[in-house]
Amino acid sequence: MARTVVFFILTLFIYVYAQPVLTIENPWVRAVPPNMSMTAGYMVIHNNSNEDDYLIGVKSDISKMAEIHLSVEENNVVKMKHVKELKIPARSKVELKPGGYHIMFMKLNKKLSPGEKVTIKLIFKKAGEKTVEAEVKMSN
Repeated sequence: MARTVVFFILTLFIYVYAQPVLTIENPWVRAVPPNMSMTAGYMVIHNNSNEDDYLIGVKSDISKMAEIHLSVEENNVVKMKHVKELKIPARSKVELKPGGYHIMFMKLNKKLSPGEKVTIKLIFKKAGEKTVEAEVKMSN
């Protein structure tokens, strides 16, 4: 009986700690006309840990600059506001979506075609760097 309990606890421990702390769901980048110099990226970030984490940076070879932004309305005008860090609460998720939080890719290095895959490196305060592959899509 004691061996069964130890085996169960050990199996549970391995399962819990083998789970990724942060998972990224449905990453995508908006396709834009060739003359546009910027676009946006979206995704859902799940934090499966018991501690808050923060998205503090973004890198990609598709643009010279990438920042975390929030769309806000002021005096009936929608503006984008740079966000230094985006809190990803423990045991929760944050959705980056049109009209809300998003990744702004500025000074694009190349034309992005629908169906193309691009690599995005997300930098988190605690979890470190996570690389995701995002599909270029037309607006939903």
